[in-house]
Amino acid sequence: MLPYHGNVPSTVELLRSLVAFATESRTPNRDLLTFAVEHTEPEGGRAQWIEGPDGRANLIISFGPDRPGGLLLAAHTDVVPAGSGWATPPYELASIEDRLHGRGTADMKGFLAATLHVLDGLDGWTSPLHLALSFDEEVGCAGMPSMLQHLSAATRVRPDLVVVGEPTMMIPRHRHLGKLAYELTLNGNAGHSSRSPEVPSTITSAARIALALDNLQSSYRSADPMAPHEITVNVGTIAGGTALNVIAERCTLSFELRHAPERNPDHALAPVIEVIEHERHVLAGIGGGIDMTEVTRYPGLATATDHPLIKVVERIADAGPCQPIGYGTEGGLYADSLGVPVVICGPGDIAVAHRPDEYVSLEQLDRCERFVRSLVEHLCIESGAALAARP
Repeated sequence: MLPYHGNVPSTVELLRSLVAFATESRTPNRDLLTFAVEHTEPEGGRAQWIEGPDGRANLIISFGPDRPGGLLLAAHTDVVPAGSGWATPPYELASIEDRLHGRGTADMKGFLAATLHVLDGLDGWTSPLHLALSFDEEVGCAGMPSMLQHLSAATRVRPDLVVVGEPTMMIPRHRHLGKLAYELTLNGNAGHSSRSPEVPSTITSAARIALALDNLQSSYRSADPMAPHEITVNVGTIAGGTALNVIAERCTLSFELRHAPERNPDHALAPVIEVIEHERHVLAGIGGGIDMTEVTRYPGLATATDHPLIKVVERIADAGPCQPIGYGTEGGLYADSLGVPVVICGPGDIAVAHRPDEYVSLEQLDRCERFVRSLVEHLCIESGAALAARP
């Protein structure tokens, strides 16, 4: 592969700084946010901190007039744990031919680096631009409730369009599944295995629940293997018991349900809830029960592709019409809360995210930079009359 000969040195240096912040989920991210504030304040950025737990926070940096309208660019600051198996140190940016390796380069600090570089030297604002940075997206969009609560109170942060910079290879995406996830803890009584006809096992109850989840998935399976899935179900973990000849006193089970934006996940899950309630009643007969904890909930995204601003995004991205994606983002939450069109578009390939040797190419950073710059100029710097006059 030939080296890339584009010119994105400032973005690369910004990305180097961002990667050096080991902002793994559930760990502090304030140093990264402070870096973003210090970089944007000289350019007129106005920071709004939204405090979270244990050194974590959300941040909104605004430019231009203090009124509704304009554009909101969204990114999460956390990354998944680096783990082992890296050829280079995960929190040091490594350049190999035309690729920049490091944890978060694709998901999604490359987008943030390109955006910060674009903001250098911009002026002549006619509409506001907001940069929204969240925490703990990778563990179920955990930072978003406080972000959305702040946005609902900040009546002047009402953009006309939201772009979430998740890695899409710079192809605009308008639709993705929502997700609901639970963890179950089943408690019963230990006993000698010979008493299994009289003493219910928490593992057996968990197995019945897992079977109900599998039956739910089967009920939504399409006869056409190429058709998009309306519902997908996965039992991620199941663990319990202490020994072969001991009735299991405790068992845990975690599962997720992903759903098309038009599907009500609670309604779809109702047959499984009936089974859970039955097993809870069975275990209650021996003084046990089932604790059910919601771990993740975020809605799907379904932005209308005939919206005029979506056409603007497609024209600027120059990568064909919007397409759906197979993974979830914060996009559905922004769409539900703000009631505006949301597009997912950012540099890098989701296939290399969450893996050792994650990378983003220089070509992708260059495309992202040009995309963000053109979008900001169209929506926030040029007049509305000039935008309407464009073909």
